[in-house]
Amino acid sequence: MAQNLLIPSNSSAGRTSGRGYLLRHGYVGFRFVRYQCSPWFVLATAPLKLLFATGVERSHVQIRCCKAIARIDFVQVYGLLNDLLW
Repeated sequence: MAQNLLIPSNSSAGRTSGRGYLLRHGYVGFRFVRYQCSPWFVLATAPLKLLFATGVERSHVQIRCCKAIARIDFVQVYGLLNDLLW
């Protein structure tokens, strides 16, 4: 039986294309974007939550906001603003 080498076979073991590959790497990309943007989401929602929170919940929201500020890399933000201004 002759084998046609020009047509790829479906049983290739080292195959890196397909739906599973895209889903796996798309999920990793989504996690990276979520990790990079989550401090900004917290800073956007924390003032609204702070208005309506009382007692221990208010302290929790304040701590969460301070943690989000600490996670932001302001050197990159200042670099972006510098590029936008000049």
